[in-house]
Amino acid sequence: MTEAAEILAKTGIPFREYGVTAVDSYCGFSAPQSPAFYLVQCSIIDLARAFESLQYPSLPYADAALEFEGEGAKVRFLCRDTIDQKRLGSLAITDFRRDPLDGRYYDPRGVYQALRERSFDPAEEVHENDLFETCLYLSRLRQSGTAPLFKPSLPSSPSTLWQKDLLSHILQGPNSSAALDFLGESGFIAAFWPELEALLQVDHAKDCHPEGGGWSHTMEALRYRKTRDLRLSLAILLHDIGKARSASREGRRFDKHAEIGAGMAARFLRDLGYEAGIIEDVSFMIRWHMLPAALPRIPITSVQDIVFDQRFPLLLELFRCDEFSSFKGPDVYYAACAAYRAFQKFEKNPFRERDGRKKTKYSAAALPFFPH
Repeated sequence: MTEAAEILAKTGIPFREYGVTAVDSYCGFSAPQSPAFYLVQCSIIDLARAFESLQYPSLPYADAALEFEGEGAKVRFLCRDTIDQKRLGSLAITDFRRDPLDGRYYDPRGVYQALRERSFDPAEEVHENDLFETCLYLSRLRQSGTAPLFKPSLPSSPSTLWQKDLLSHILQGPNSSAALDFLGESGFIAAFWPELEALLQVDHAKDCHPEGGGWSHTMEALRYRKTRDLRLSLAILLHDIGKARSASREGRRFDKHAEIGAGMAARFLRDLGYEAGIIEDVSFMIRWHMLPAALPRIPITSVQDIVFDQRFPLLLELFRCDEFSSFKGPDVYYAACAAYRAFQKFEKNPFRERDGRKKTKYSAAALPFFPH
């Protein structure tokens, strides 16, 4: 139970998880890095009394927001008496709720069967929140039937928090690619995220990328995630955005695209209000996402600060998704992992340098202790 839920329980305010948060609980999806949605049976004044740092960001799907210090849990509150005013629940699944105190579910519009089948019906009417809701459920469930999805209305000027919530929720779902494809077809990405739209213009050589161009490659890479860590997911999504602005040089098709992409990603995430720590980690992974392929062939002394960085295992996972999405064999990835393990082994060996060479001199502190 989140810190916000504990505070609500202590103050006696009745509340339920609702919408995508309740769906995640029911389906066993873990999304700790995206905001939780709580439906509260109280006024906004009662909420303000319970939470000193309550914010009022004028979101179409929430009356108030709470963001704990650092990168702690984030919550979006909806007061029960404003649901009709905000016209939420055009998707029946949005009315699905869960009591986090006893684990009971509430299904006022009969969506249990659809959830058991991991499917949902798209919106049946146009309203302010149809794009947001549909993307969230597409990232977790499949669309019922075979009919094409509706054409959603685009928000006129979505706030940065709205966009951040949307992207974070999409990337926390197992079917992120489906939601991003829908978002692209709706025209939203072209209108508000042109850095991602540019991936459609990246033409890959078929012998290196049989999966297709920049967009197809990125969507395929997301499908290879073993973890939906938000930093990793953002890095996968943005790892090739520098290709659209890179040039061919000396046989390199997209020269310096990693360096260019790291800067572009930092600006994109900063504009959406992501925390400085997330931006720094994502930029690090994008900047060095080509490095693992070279690990078996280069001296460790030239890249030791990168290889021994605590973020390097996550960088290796980005490299795995990047490699496997191009339908290549696992040999290059396994060779990179073997080199990384060797570097770690030498790092812990008091008789070896980081590159594996024998040490010629030893300090007393480096020698193992053998009792008499």
